[in-house]
Amino acid sequence: MRHPDAMPRLHAGASLAVVTLLLVALAAPASAAPKVDVVVLRNGSRVVGEIRSMSKSRLELKTDDMGTLQIEWDNVTQLTAPEFFEIEDMNGGLHFGSLRPGPGEDALEVVADWGNDVLPLWQVARIQLVKSGFWDKFKGSLDAGAGYTSATELLQLDFDAEVRYTRPRFEAFAKADAVLTQQPEADDTQRSSLTLGYTRIFPNRQRAFTQGTLEQNRELGFDLRSSLIGGWAYTLARDRKNQLVGGAGLGVNREKPVEGESTTNLEAVFGLDYASFAYDFPNTDIQVSALGYLGLNQWGRFRLEASVSLKRELFSDFYVGLRGYESYDSDPATEGAQKNDWGLSLTLGYSF
Repeated sequence: MRHPDAMPRLHAGASLAVVTLLLVALAAPASAAPKVDVVVLRNGSRVVGEIRSMSKSRLELKTDDMGTLQIEWDNVTQLTAPEFFEIEDMNGGLHFGSLRPGPGEDALEVVADWGNDVLPLWQVARIQLVKSGFWDKFKGSLDAGAGYTSATELLQLDFDAEVRYTRPRFEAFAKADAVLTQQPEADDTQRSSLTLGYTRIFPNRQRAFTQGTLEQNRELGFDLRSSLIGGWAYTLARDRKNQLVGGAGLGVNREKPVEGESTTNLEAVFGLDYASFAYDFPNTDIQVSALGYLGLNQWGRFRLEASVSLKRELFSDFYVGLRGYESYDSDPATEGAQKNDWGLSLTLGYSF
């Protein structure tokens, strides 16, 4: 027979266990590991925090007292960080390990169980913290612009959004943009697109990519075009503030024209992407990209999608920009449609 006091003792033990677990949970944040990464600047200053990443010649350092800092890479002379990082050098080589100052001046030593690598700081192209939080891997931007011409009463609205998710060895992104044009006694026109993409990074400056796009542009004769492309890319040139990537592949699309039957098309794809960064105030970011499509089952048809953007920082995370686009189709899906559509707009934006 069970002792009559057994049940109360069980409840008391369970209550004690629950209270202990609650105390441990409440105490966990207080005992969280402090930020111990150290960045030494050329002026001799030492900043303690948590190194998150380095790209586009900017080091992202999270601190307790000053928030997240963006430090120009040219101003860094030493790094110390015990966590595990992925480091890509200018030649496309990949290195993994913790970080500490190298044996010489302006050098970085990557420390791992299988051996150490020493890199001059000017040879470091990218750093990514492997053990970072899920949301910390997202970066993005929001842009909005408008233009109005009183003589023709032409109103144009421009919206653009982009989100990127970065992990060691790969990057994924989502991008959406829309341009709406209104004018009295004329039909409204709209250009819009949504693109999802994935890039796998390999050593020696090589990468594989794939992306899917949904787009609409009645000016060029189609209500909807869905496309999927994939291929291989190579970093043609790179230094601390400039990067040029070229690539080629194959694509397939399904077009629904404004007039006529839907068609499926196979295309050869080739493109270039150029980026330039200048971080002396005001920070300036220039992006130029172009994708060419050569018809394989519609031989002789050529399409071009190009864009250019220039952003200059107004203050932290907010910027003013100039954005342009060009779309060309030598043989539009609808007979008689325009072959060319381009635009230029001034935007205000926010990055995160």
